[in-house]
Amino acid sequence: MSELCHIRTVEDFWRNFNHIPKPSEVFFDGESRKKVGPTAKTIEEYSLFKKGIEPEWGDPANIVGGEWFCRQSFEPELLDLYWMNLAMSVIGETMETDSPEDTVNGVRVVDKSRGQYPMFKLELWVRTRRPGDKDRLLKRLQEIIKDGQHPRFKLQPKFEWKDHS
Repeated sequence: MSELCHIRTVEDFWRNFNHIPKPSEVFFDGESRKKVGPTAKTIEEYSLFKKGIEPEWGDPANIVGGEWFCRQSFEPELLDLYWMNLAMSVIGETMETDSPEDTVNGVRVVDKSRGQYPMFKLELWVRTRRPGDKDRLLKRLQEIIKDGQHPRFKLQPKFEWKDHS
């Protein structure tokens, strides 16, 4: 894993986000894994986390919480939309609930494809395990993730909870 950039402002976000390939452009598509850059590396995940928080279970901010995750096969258009919605929810802080503390640590999209079958994992990492907070976050996640989804797509992402301890 390597860090691509630090984001301090909305302008920083767009300056960087617009130049990073969409997940569907680099993840497995059922035929091949894409090679990117001069060293021809494969990319298996994108992570967007708040400053000072590593996308690792052992990070102090993550170990006290968990994640809502969805592991499914998605059409390329949906994969890109869902990733953009997750990223925007962290940057715009729209995923946060009425909880008195800042609960969202970051988001990830991971290529979990095996063999000929494209499979992807969307993750929302949080610093709480309180049932009420988890339920509010799930409800908010389900609203945000499908924002802008074309009606022809009937897919409903199914999220599950996992503790990080």
